[in-house]
Amino acid sequence: MCRWVAYSGPQILLQDVIFNPDHSLVHQSLSARESVITTNADGFGVAWYGSRQQPGLFKDILPAWHDENLQSLSRQIESSLFFAHVRASTGTGVTRANCHPFTFDNWSFMHNGKLGGWADHRREFEGLIDSSFYKERLGTTDSEALFLIALSHGLREDPLGGLTKALSNILRIQAQANVTEPTRISAALSDGTNIWALRYSSDRQSPTMYMGAPFHAREGVNGTHITTLASEPFDTHADHWHAVEEGTFLNVIDGAVTQTKIFL
Repeated sequence: MCRWVAYSGPQILLQDVIFNPDHSLVHQSLSARESVITTNADGFGVAWYGSRQQPGLFKDILPAWHDENLQSLSRQIESSLFFAHVRASTGTGVTRANCHPFTFDNWSFMHNGKLGGWADHRREFEGLIDSSFYKERLGTTDSEALFLIALSHGLREDPLGGLTKALSNILRIQAQANVTEPTRISAALSDGTNIWALRYSSDRQSPTMYMGAPFHAREGVNGTHITTLASEPFDTHADHWHAVEEGTFLNVIDGAVTQTKIFL
């Protein structure tokens, strides 16, 4: 499974998350601690927000630890909101188009997990994507499809409603097709101001997700001010990391977190 980090807070260099911590995202790409798959070598991606409405985006198929361009960019780019993701493919090709995050206008989305029955029922799932969004389909992953399905169901106006409607329709197709493979989701999205995240699975075995304040020593940030969502903690200060419960939808804005339980 993949590993990801979403950050929102005072401006920091991307390297402060991607490379510098003891168990940084790049370290996780080599040796994840809380994943069935310990090595995430099927590409990476970073989306960051700056002075423009749309995010910057850099993705490649190299392992994150092996890309000199990523190291150089992360030493120079500062942002107050960014997503970073390292990929372990669940069956689709290792291509740049299949690397996360995925973007549309000012929105960014990344995912760890899978849609049960994707290989056998891809056509039915993709039928949930409205034609106005299907033209944005660049890759072959279930993750990108989930993003486009949610956009088709009103994600931009109502992130919680868009995601839950998308999942309800996906679960309906799976039930009709007697799919037994579970659907598991640990996902984050942003409009450049807010971060939303969802941890959900059909078998109550969602990929892990944590929220924390790893940069609480910085000006204006204290230990209760959440700046970061992550697949797993990337520093050794366990006191500020909190596991996100199964079936939870989060909204993080200005360090405050709202949690909503999801029942599907």
